[in-house]
Amino acid sequence: MIKREWIHAWLLLLPALVLLFGFTHLPAVQTFIDSFWSTPRGRRPSTFVGWDNYAKVFSTPAVWQAIWNTLIIAAGITIVGTLLPILPAIALLQITPDWLKRGFQTAIYTPYLLSWVIIVGIWLNTLSPVGLVNSVLEGVGLIDAPINFFADPFWARPMVIGLTVWKDVGFHALIYLAALLSLSPDILEAADIDGANDYKKIRDILLPHLMPMIKVVFLITLLGSLRTFDSAFLMLNGRTADQIRTLAIFTYERGILNFDLGLASAAGVVLLVVSLMISAFAQVVTRTEREN
Repeated sequence: MIKREWIHAWLLLLPALVLLFGFTHLPAVQTFIDSFWSTPRGRRPSTFVGWDNYAKVFSTPAVWQAIWNTLIIAAGITIVGTLLPILPAIALLQITPDWLKRGFQTAIYTPYLLSWVIIVGIWLNTLSPVGLVNSVLEGVGLIDAPINFFADPFWARPMVIGLTVWKDVGFHALIYLAALLSLSPDILEAADIDGANDYKKIRDILLPHLMPMIKVVFLITLLGSLRTFDSAFLMLNGRTADQIRTLAIFTYERGILNFDLGLASAAGVVLLVVSLMISAFAQVVTRTEREN
């Protein structure tokens, strides 16, 4: 017999489940169905083409370049975005007085609250040929001419990685800080009594204590980076497109701009499959390490 508490719980969850199904699962199923149909210029009725859209996807050089771009950008965001926030998290644990700690915490967390348009605008003004960075580099004699960061293909991928990491570093640092606050102060005091310096305390105490949370942040960052769109799309131009056009941007361009819904749906399914495979592999690796 079903318990009354369970019925109440499911009734409370029902609105959220309906929204989740309606805005997440149902569109995913519809995208998979559309990937087997051809809808030229978005016009109906559609024509069933079977696996032809997938054949077009894998025979299009731009798709392979988009997959390669997605993997490189995702790797950079995941590695840097997982490890870099550890530093401000440890700093927040050590900083005194409280007003300075709160100020530093606010400073690193504020970018997470800003929209991508504002983030790109800040970086555009800072890194423009007449911006602060080029002015400083020219002033100290490191460069002879300004660097056009947003139009140079060499800097395209590092810029996308840097933008994304800078926006999320404060949020991930607070996750690490919450884990560090659960560490008993007696352990650090005992390390001080034993003569351990800061480096040894970080290596032997703080990092092992953070390792479970590092794996969580790693998975969160990995899944998000595989769907990179906003930061790369706002930086897209004729000179950098080949370097930062991700699979998500390719899907948008074919589906929304060109109205090739069948090909765009097939590319979206490919992106979903690639993301699931990489995330499953990452979960297996982290679970194996945790068991060992």
